[in-house]
Amino acid sequence: MKILWITLESVLPANSGGRLGVYKRLEQVVKTEEVYLFYPYDKEEELKYADELRKVCAEVHPYFRGANKKYALLNILKYPYTVGSRCIVQMQEDIKSCVQKHPIDRINVDFPHMCVNLFDMDLQIPIILNEHNIEWKVYKTIADSQKNIWKKAAYWIDSFRLKAFELKIFRELHIRKVTFVSKNDMAEMIASGILDRNKCVLIPVGADVREAKGSSLGALHKGHNIIYVGNMSYGPNIEAVTWFVKDILPLILKQISQVKFYIVGKEPSHEVKSLAGKHVVVTGAVDSVDEYYNLADLVVLPLKNGGGVKVKLLEAVSYQKPIVSSSVGVEGTIYSDGKSIPVADTPTEFADKCAAALMNQSNDLAEAAYSIFTAHYTWVNIGKQYVDMMRNI
Repeated sequence: MKILWITLESVLPANSGGRLGVYKRLEQVVKTEEVYLFYPYDKEEELKYADELRKVCAEVHPYFRGANKKYALLNILKYPYTVGSRCIVQMQEDIKSCVQKHPIDRINVDFPHMCVNLFDMDLQIPIILNEHNIEWKVYKTIADSQKNIWKKAAYWIDSFRLKAFELKIFRELHIRKVTFVSKNDMAEMIASGILDRNKCVLIPVGADVREAKGSSLGALHKGHNIIYVGNMSYGPNIEAVTWFVKDILPLILKQISQVKFYIVGKEPSHEVKSLAGKHVVVTGAVDSVDEYYNLADLVVLPLKNGGGVKVKLLEAVSYQKPIVSSSVGVEGTIYSDGKSIPVADTPTEFADKCAAALMNQSNDLAEAAYSIFTAHYTWVNIGKQYVDMMRNI
């Protein structure tokens, strides 16, 4: 198949859950299919990755999003800013040209925002939309967590505008399939009447199969090491580590004194940096998270908000590490039953489960979680599901 693929941002470097999910799926699809890739990028240095993507894609078309700010402001009454800033006239012209030059079989769109570039084209090619999260719902949860009243209002308003935009997508575009990474998100869209059940497909995110190794960072700390990995400028991640450090970690330290918590991820906010201390290390961007996962005795996911299946959950499982999560961290997955990954939503219960995991010499739960992962959540399996779904439309 020839697939015209439109995504939200540069997929490289794959240094966030969203980017990693798109890149790994793309990596599997290009093994058998011909992909024509279109995307906006935010930083000039990201343009260099286009050459790497050209090694596996038939064509790659990047567009600097910053050059589109003036046009986005002109569209502010028509679209939410996050959509308007990705409404790129040159991209639309190039998409039309690509469709005319090549017998495109499918159009694959990551995230609803990017559908703005397909309006008024009257394309008869089947479109697959990858929801990833229910985006308007994510904005609403971010609004609820904001302390600044102006930010709260801005996110709250845009959540409703995104919902209206999404309804416009399903009304005006010929979308044949909508994929979800979370069964909860899919069920909600069906129950609300926004989508017919026969249009919906559950295809989760995944992770690579890895070999468990030791870490060269082991000398940094001789006690118990806990890690959290994520983009540390993202609201739900900031909220998660702040809650853990202020409300949960002190309770763990009452039971186990030698504990160090590593917050691993790019662009830590001022609030995250301020958490650093005797028992807390804020690393900022790292060349590879492998060393930190290999260092860890425990991975925590104390998330309170954020939609979809968390790539960080499956990544942690793939390293065969014990995990303690909130219910949000495991929602939409097989792990939500709490059997192989302990789940807690109060500070006391979360701390008790962390302490128990650190003191437990058995690796039974991590092994059980890994068995589920190899059966359901490897990128190879997910890539096959994705290609089969596109072929069967």
